[in-house]
Amino acid sequence: MSKSSIPFLAAGAGLFAALALAGIPGSAEASASCAAGRPSVLVRVDGLKQPTGQLKVSLYGSDASLWLAKQGRIHRTKVPVTGKAMDICLPVPAPGRYAVAVHHDLNLNGSRDRQDGGGYSRNPKVSLLNPKPPFARASFPVGQEQAQVGVTLLYIKGMSVGPAGS
Repeated sequence: MSKSSIPFLAAGAGLFAALALAGIPGSAEASASCAAGRPSVLVRVDGLKQPTGQLKVSLYGSDASLWLAKQGRIHRTKVPVTGKAMDICLPVPAPGRYAVAVHHDLNLNGSRDRQDGGGYSRNPKVSLLNPKPPFARASFPVGQEQAQVGVTLLYIKGMSVGPAGS
């Protein structure tokens, strides 16, 4: 199986964007948008294999045809990993349906490899043979206020993927 068949390992897959919440480096505009009660999403990233490396988080809009495509990203950022779980706030342009993809660059080498982890909002089931969930399984609604969504990171384990602790 090639690296390109696994979205959170595939070079150029364009999966990652986000803006940081309190205490994590990020855009001042993003923090202001999240703090002001505007439409936003608080992403709770759990299951980091180690509290090192960098998180790359991407926010995608409601156009399912652009899900996981570089041109479909609404926001993209990288934040240093500071623990085994992190909260990241993403401002959204307007109420609607959104989805999030997260990549954990564990070894900070800038490329996606077998040590790295990844996951999607709402934790849809993925496998090595079916690594890209449909937008409908990862998407969630955002209204006028902050929405919350979880992402549990998955890592390659032999011929399968799963949470770091299992």
